[in-house]
Amino acid sequence: MKLYVISFLLLLFTVLAPSKVLSQNDNELEMARQYIAITKRYSALDTIKFYTNLAYEIANRKKDIPLLIDCFNNLAYIYGQEKNYDSAIVYYKKHYIMVSESNSRTYDMARTLGNLGICYKNTQKYIDMWRCFYQSKNLFEQLHDTSKICWATIEMGEAYEHFGMYQQAHDYYNSALSLAQANNATNDIAICHFNIGNAIINENFGTETDSTAIIMTRARDFLTRAVNECYYQTDNLTDTLRHRSMLALSKCYMALLHTTSKHPEYADSCRIYLARYTAKQNTDSLATETLKAMLLMNDKAYKEAIEVLENATHLNVKDTYSRDMANVYKLLYEAYAAIKKTKEAYLAKKKYIEIYDKSSDEENIKRAANFAAQTEINAARDQHENERKIREAHDHADKIKQESIFKSLMEGLVATALIALAIIASIRQKNRLNKELNDRNDKLLAQRDVIERQKNDEQQAQAIILSSVEYASQIQSRAIGNEESVTAIFPENFIYYHPRNIVSGDWYMATSLKGHRIMIEADCTGHGIPGALLCMLGVSAMKDIINKLRHSSSPILPGLILDEMRTAIKKALNKDTADSKTNIDDGMDMSIVILPPSNDKLLFSGANQSVILISGGEAIRLKGDANPIGNYVREKEHFETTEQSVNSGDAVYLFSDGIQDQTGGDNERKYSFKRLMDFLYEHHTLPMKQQMALFEQDIDSYTGESPQVDDRTLVGIRI
Repeated sequence: MKLYVISFLLLLFTVLAPSKVLSQNDNELEMARQYIAITKRYSALDTIKFYTNLAYEIANRKKDIPLLIDCFNNLAYIYGQEKNYDSAIVYYKKHYIMVSESNSRTYDMARTLGNLGICYKNTQKYIDMWRCFYQSKNLFEQLHDTSKICWATIEMGEAYEHFGMYQQAHDYYNSALSLAQANNATNDIAICHFNIGNAIINENFGTETDSTAIIMTRARDFLTRAVNECYYQTDNLTDTLRHRSMLALSKCYMALLHTTSKHPEYADSCRIYLARYTAKQNTDSLATETLKAMLLMNDKAYKEAIEVLENATHLNVKDTYSRDMANVYKLLYEAYAAIKKTKEAYLAKKKYIEIYDKSSDEENIKRAANFAAQTEINAARDQHENERKIREAHDHADKIKQESIFKSLMEGLVATALIALAIIASIRQKNRLNKELNDRNDKLLAQRDVIERQKNDEQQAQAIILSSVEYASQIQSRAIGNEESVTAIFPENFIYYHPRNIVSGDWYMATSLKGHRIMIEADCTGHGIPGALLCMLGVSAMKDIINKLRHSSSPILPGLILDEMRTAIKKALNKDTADSKTNIDDGMDMSIVILPPSNDKLLFSGANQSVILISGGEAIRLKGDANPIGNYVREKEHFETTEQSVNSGDAVYLFSDGIQDQTGGDNERKYSFKRLMDFLYEHHTLPMKQQMALFEQDIDSYTGESPQVDDRTLVGIRI
């Protein structure tokens, strides 16, 4: 009713106003402008929505661009507040298109891109979110708006923190802190201190090392500063920040309590901050309930802790397979075990393992690698666009210069022919030309500045790409295995692993299954980031297959494992569809060697690969099937398993084709399979580590100045 009364009074004021008589069209547009003015004076969402819809109906019918811009911005804001982010994205895009057509509305463009980034963040479209924040930050830099640059930088840091890429997140948070301190912006400084401290806790919570206490003390210092800096502020933003800092501090003190027994008062500190947080929080969360249970368990009140944890398992959370939920069941297991309820402890531990496996590092690795790959693709696309603009700017500058020279020459010839009659005209013409040349020179200088800024943007994009790929390499190295994991299964071994780029398409894995020792080596299609993504897919699929075999009665044969692997990869890459647009012809070659518990025979199966066995003073090549893991025109129904008798002291070598295909030598020929077999036969009696050192010298010497053609992997094990 209040809205209708205001609308009626506004209409009455417009009709009775003693201004000049307006046409019906002008009356409607003026009315729409009054509606927009009302939306800017009120904060109630219903009021803004009511008058925006009235204004939009008129603006859309009259095609009034300024009014439509205001309406689109209001509608996007309304849908965002109602958490209808998909609709908010539609109207923010419309608003951005209209304001981008005006060179004078750079601030509106930057602000709209930032709002779009927030909407994409809430809909988990992280690649689009990243582009929006990146472009918004660049526009605010052009406007020298330090506060907004700081805000966009923090959002970009939170994107990296979401994917567990903490080093990059800290770099952005520290950059934002420097901007905030230079601008003496107390609120921004407090936000930066909170983000840095909270990121440290999220990265290290649950770990107990010698340096955990030092790390958590550092996090506590940042969070305490954040609370102190916003202590006297009363707006909603600082109140929320202070509220979140209380929860982070309670987690910090809980971590400190677990790392040292010298300070039991940490439990009281944790309890105080948790109480302050929950006093303003109407609903329970996994974080608060977990902390309550940990405090009870610290006091050995296990039954009360179990009640809290059981209630926590029924909370409505976004991801029931998150690490936080896994931690709830882990605590339940410890609490039941403490009061000797064996059955309940077993069920809790089983649930913990199930959730932990489903939230394992493989999924995070895939998401992080995809995020790194997509940011690389976007940066490369931006670089290509900048190069195109630079070329156009150079071409335009050359064209202007040539036109100027030609015109000056022609005018000089005319002036020479008409010396007597055109002296005055010549002087005036020269003055005019000088002015034009000065103006053109000014334009050229401005274009040069644009080119320099674009070059700086390219360098920054390249730094982001390199940082992302290097971090992806660290993730990959943790996922595919290491020498320690191989040594645990095969004590005498060596691993020669030499990616062509930072990340690799080759991978290897050693595991044991029901007394069988298994060694796997694989070579994925391509190298670099595409190969690495296939590598992570292969590692994840193989771990699932091994886990299924561990709980089944199926025979442990390498041919059967390759059959399962082919099925999993084809399914993951849509290789069983008839649509050529979704079919991907990528895959991988693979060798699997299995030593049964008797240790007197070797089982081998290969997908487009061979292995070298040196037994009884003879070098033997065991050939696999001429079928890759993936689609193949002459695909066999099953991979064959080869059985070979072996003795203690025999050596087996698995390798990717990047070794035999490596070019070098005097005639740039391939290293070749024969050269590899001869080398291994000649040195197979030496200790494994010494064999690898000699092989590394041999292939590096052979390669010389030639570029590495592919990822190179050689795995040697002694039976």
